[in-house]
Amino acid sequence: MFVEDEELIDLAGLPFARQVTVATGLEPLTKDHIEDHFRAFSERLRRELAIAAARQGVEWSFEVVRGRAAAIGLGGEHDFVVADAATRPVGEHFRIASRWWSLMATIAHPFLLAKRQWETGGSVFALLRHRGPQSARLLEIAAQIAGISRATLTVAGPPDLAGTDDFGAWVSGLIEGHSVSLQTESAAAEPAALRQRIIELDCRLLVVEANLDEARPEELREFVNALACDVLVVR
Repeated sequence: MFVEDEELIDLAGLPFARQVTVATGLEPLTKDHIEDHFRAFSERLRRELAIAAARQGVEWSFEVVRGRAAAIGLGGEHDFVVADAATRPVGEHFRIASRWWSLMATIAHPFLLAKRQWETGGSVFALLRHRGPQSARLLEIAAQIAGISRATLTVAGPPDLAGTDDFGAWVSGLIEGHSVSLQTESAAAEPAALRQRIIELDCRLLVVEANLDEARPEELREFVNALACDVLVVR
């Protein structure tokens, strides 16, 4: 799904809106300019999706919608959403924050914020909060991804959960059938110490669980800003 930013359309309608290009320098920013860019980007992404799907031998579809609200109800029961955690750079260094972070609190599907190129190796770090169906779903997804990417799966939880005698056996039972290298441990209570542990493990993907009524995307973004790994939120 390609989401056209309706706020850019609104910006182009303002009399003081301008754009700067190499060819023409300073000129008015119009709705036609924005829609031309939308069409160019969406067609390029449609081609890239078709090539990727053909490579994997899977069916695909592509839809263009306007406004992020249109993306909230997308997908079926078994789908998950993938979005860029960072915007394209302006010049070589400056980026504005991705507004997909704010939708994390409203999209009910598993939600992957991609920060890096997909690679094999490294580790998948799954951070649990408690035992329950939600944790079982999180571990199933984490184990699938770890198996596909040939990564070590590290499962951590607070001391009152990970410190129980059967924690390792419980986790092993939930991911039975997946061929992964598994390790379990207690999660550090301090955010800085937990971030350092994730970095030490060469984490490629951090998997966390969140409830819609407790989602705090700004807190999660603050926590992972210093990390290079992708973030998958499972509700």
